[in-house]
Amino acid sequence: MHLDPNVVASEWLAAFSEAVQSADPTRVAETFLESGWFRDILVFTWDIRTLAGQEKITSYLANTLANSGISDVKVDEDPLLVPRTFDVPATQTLGVEVAFTFECAHGHGRANARLVPDAAGSYKAMTLMTELRDLPGHEELGTLPLRDDITGIPGRDMQEEFTNWVREVETKPYVLIGTVQKYLPVGGGQTALQIAARFKQMDIPALVVERHVRIGDSWRKRYPSLTLHTVRRHHTLLYQPYPSNWPQFTPRDKIADWLEQYAATQDLVVWTNAELKVKPIYNAETKDWDVTILREGFDVKLRPAHIVLATGTLGEPNIPDIPEVAQFSGQVMHSQQFAGGTPYAGKRVVVIGAGNSSIDICQDLVLRGAESVTMVQRSQTCVLAREYVCELLRRSFPEDVPLPVADFRWGSFPLGLLKQLTIADQQSAWDANKELHDKLRKGGLNLSMGPEGQGIYLLTLERGGGLDKGGADMIGDGRIQVKGGISPQRFTETGLVMSDESELPADVVIFATGFVRIREANAEVLGHEVIDKTDEVFGLDEEGEIKGSYRPSGHPGLWFATGDFFISRFMSKALALQLKAIQLGILEHDGRRPSMKEKEQISKL
Repeated sequence: MHLDPNVVASEWLAAFSEAVQSADPTRVAETFLESGWFRDILVFTWDIRTLAGQEKITSYLANTLANSGISDVKVDEDPLLVPRTFDVPATQTLGVEVAFTFECAHGHGRANARLVPDAAGSYKAMTLMTELRDLPGHEELGTLPLRDDITGIPGRDMQEEFTNWVREVETKPYVLIGTVQKYLPVGGGQTALQIAARFKQMDIPALVVERHVRIGDSWRKRYPSLTLHTVRRHHTLLYQPYPSNWPQFTPRDKIADWLEQYAATQDLVVWTNAELKVKPIYNAETKDWDVTILREGFDVKLRPAHIVLATGTLGEPNIPDIPEVAQFSGQVMHSQQFAGGTPYAGKRVVVIGAGNSSIDICQDLVLRGAESVTMVQRSQTCVLAREYVCELLRRSFPEDVPLPVADFRWGSFPLGLLKQLTIADQQSAWDANKELHDKLRKGGLNLSMGPEGQGIYLLTLERGGGLDKGGADMIGDGRIQVKGGISPQRFTETGLVMSDESELPADVVIFATGFVRIREANAEVLGHEVIDKTDEVFGLDEEGEIKGSYRPSGHPGLWFATGDFFISRFMSKALALQLKAIQLGILEHDGRRPSMKEKEQISKL
C-alpha cells in the first residue's frame, strides 16, 4: 500500500489544529499515541518540558492551552522540511515526519511531529516538539531576509561603528558569559562562544570572560593525543561550518585554533587573561550584578543583568583523597595535567579510571615507551567502537542536510524516548561490538551498557562512558594491564595498596577520575548564599531534560549552560529567547512572568 506523507501530514495537522483551537486539552492529547511524547520549548510556558503519555500531556495542557494563543498552523514551507516517511523504531511500519509553523502568545513558533499508526490504523503523534522560534519585532538576525542597505554606503565607516559597538558592550554588557572556577575543562570554550554568537544575532550585548591568555587554551593545555570522538558535523560550531577538507575527528590544537578564529569571524567580544573575582553581589532592586573582573592584573567594575556560567559540563578536576600520598616517592597528577607520554618512557604508570581520557592516556603511554601501564577500573564501563557510534551520528547529522535542519530534527526527539528505545534494543549494540568487547574482556575489563542498558550517548549526558580508538588491542594483548573491581586505598613509597590488599608498583599515578560538577565548583567563588538557591546542574531530570541548564537556575540573573556541541548549538536559542524576553520586560529576572503591578511599573519606564 502506497503511503503519501503529504496526505497523512495534512490530515493529522488539521486534526491537531482543530483540537488546539477548541482549547480542549483532552482533544489535543488524543492526537498523540497513548504512549506519545510531547516536548515543549517556551511555547505553552516559559519553560522547557517533556511529557510522556496522554495523561501527562492532558495535565500539562490543562493550565496552559487556553492561553497559548496558537493560530495559523501550517506545514513548514522550507523545502528541506517537507513531509517524509521514516522507519518506525522496533516495528515494520512506516511513519511520517512533518514540520510546521504557527503563531502563539509568545511569538513565532515551529514544530516537528513524527506520526505513526495506532492499533486502529489512525496516524497519531509518537513525538511532537513545539518550539518558540522568535519574538515578534526581535527576530534573530540570521532569520531575516538579507539586507543590502547596511554595507557599501559611500562615506560609512563600518570599522568605526564596530569599534564603538565593542566599547559599548565592554562598558555596559547585558550578559557576562564565562567561567569562574580555577580550572576550565574541555567544553567550556565552545559553549561560551556559541552562546555569545547566538546572543549577538539576537542583539543581546554579551561579554565573554576567558581566564586563559588565548581563546582555545583550555584545549591546548590537555594531553597532546586528544581528538574529538564525534564526527565533525556533530561538533560544528553555530553559524560556521568547517572547510570541506576538515578531518572527521578534530585534534586538540586544531579545535583550539578554530575557536580562536571563530570569536574573530563572529565578531564576539572576549576578554582573555581575565576572570571573575569572588562573590559578585546581586541587587534585587536594580536587578543586576555588582561584579569585579580581574583583567590583565587590573580590576574592572561591571553591572551586567545576567551571568551565564558556560563551562561546558564540569568544573575543577576531581582527585580522590587517598591517604598517605605524601610518602609516595613518585609523581601524582590529574589527567588534565597530562602533557603526553614521552616523559614517562621506561616508567611504571598507574591510571585510575576507565573512561575516554583513561583509554587515550594509556594508549599514548604505551606508544611512548612506558615500562608498564595499568588501568584501574573501579566500576563497570560502557565502551563502544568509535566507528559504531559515529555511524549513528552520521545518520543523525548527514553531510547533505544543512546543520540547522539536522539540529531541529534531532532536538525534536525526546531523550526519554531515546532511552526507552536504546534499552529495548541494547542487544544489537552488544552484537555489533562483540569483537571489541571480546578483546576488552580478555584483558580483564568489566563491561556494561549502563545501569539500565541505556548506552553510551545517554550515559555521556548522565555520567560518562568510553569510545575505543585502538586501546582495545592493547588491553587484549596485555600491553595495557587492567585491574577491575578494585579501588586505591592508600599510597606507599613505591605505589598503591588496593582494596583487595594487592599492591601496584608505580612511578607515576594519573587520576583520570573526571571533574567536579559545575555547580559545586563555583560555590567558592559565587558564595553559598547564591549557589544554594540554584538547582542541580547537568544530568537528566525525570522528564529527560538537562538539569538546571538553559532555564532559570533558581537564583535571578544566574544561568548555567552545559553540554556538548549539539546541545550548546541548539539550546542556545532557548536561553537567548528567555534573556531577550527579560530584557523586554516580558519576563522577570527569575524567568517568571511579571505580575500586573510589575507590568505597570515596566510600562512607566
